[in-house]
Amino acid sequence: MSDKLTLSDEDLVLLNTHLDGELERAARAAFERRLGSEPTLRVERDRLLALRQALAVGLAKDIASDRLRDRIARIGEVNPVDLPVFRHRRFEWRQMAASAELAAGLASALTYQLATPDRGAAAPAAIVAVHQRALLAANPVDVVSSDRHTVKPWFDSKLAVSPPVVDLATDGYALLGGRIDVVDGHSVPTLIYRHREHLVSVVAVPAAGGRDSAGAPTRASRDGYTVLTWRGTDFNFSAVSDLAPGELEIFTSKFRAAVSGS
Repeated sequence: MSDKLTLSDEDLVLLNTHLDGELERAARAAFERRLGSEPTLRVERDRLLALRQALAVGLAKDIASDRLRDRIARIGEVNPVDLPVFRHRRFEWRQMAASAELAAGLASALTYQLATPDRGAAAPAAIVAVHQRALLAANPVDVVSSDRHTVKPWFDSKLAVSPPVVDLATDGYALLGGRIDVVDGHSVPTLIYRHREHLVSVVAVPAAGGRDSAGAPTRASRDGYTVLTWRGTDFNFSAVSDLAPGELEIFTSKFRAAVSGS
């Protein structure tokens, strides 16, 4: 088995975030210490750096022509019967590579969206586990911001999907930002709120096509944490915290009301 296969999904997400330069200072220092002591991480880092360098050398100087860009933009506007037939025409390979890269990105986002309807709510044990790991990390937040207009686009750029982000500061629940968690092998968005000295993680597992039934959330407890789970629009939400169950229920009701009103 290769070194790459021995890395967890969570470590792969952290490594790519580190290479993108988007880890906070404390989290970056902690991860660099791990790189110094874990050969497996270093091997995968070197592999990704070599891949990025190869792509940069092969594609950086070749940008799709304006004509090609116009044709791509018109794809949705052209009837198949109107498309010209090309015979014995040569295409510059680098233009084809640029087109393929664009198509791959679009396909990746589409695949993510198509895969989401089959995901159910994550088990409470998995939700508690990601919350506990975040509390043990140098920083439990990947993107630190109280502005939903910053947090939501950040999720979109990383996962091609974003849950509703609401500001509950006036109710005593300050938005700290967001992070990416790995739940049941899938990378999912998580919102982080603070209430007094307690953190609340809202894990949003994509489930396209659903609606918030307004029914009471299901409750579970594990290791001193309470988990409240409910079906929302296009997501299965789980709020987890060491808040008293009644207080977490208040937070959940305010979160759902704000989402419905947004």
